[in-house]
Amino acid sequence: MSVKDKMGLGAIACALGMTVTAMSTPVLASDAGAFIGGVLATKVVGNMRAQTEAQQEQAEYARQSAAQPVPQAPAQKSPEQRIAELDKLAAGGYITPEEYKRKKKAIVDGM
Repeated sequence: MSVKDKMGLGAIACALGMTVTAMSTPVLASDAGAFIGGVLATKVVGNMRAQTEAQQEQAEYARQSAAQPVPQAPAQKSPEQRIAELDKLAAGGYITPEEYKRKKKAIVDGM
């Protein structure tokens, strides 16, 4: 038997062996479905875990926010304080003399 014939027989035997092996352990559609199902289940569980963590973080933030005191609005300034601020604005040139007079009159009239 020549080398060429031996190689041909070896190739045939190899092909038959692969066919026999493949027939003995067939890949079933349920195996593919199980794989795809596993991938999907992993993704869903991961998303659920992330959502649960986000909800827990929101709940913790809400709890911390509720525990913190609400800042009070600053007390109304007295007319003297408001006029002093108005004087500073006028001295700095931020308002005109007409605006100064008008605003001072409004402060005095509101007393």
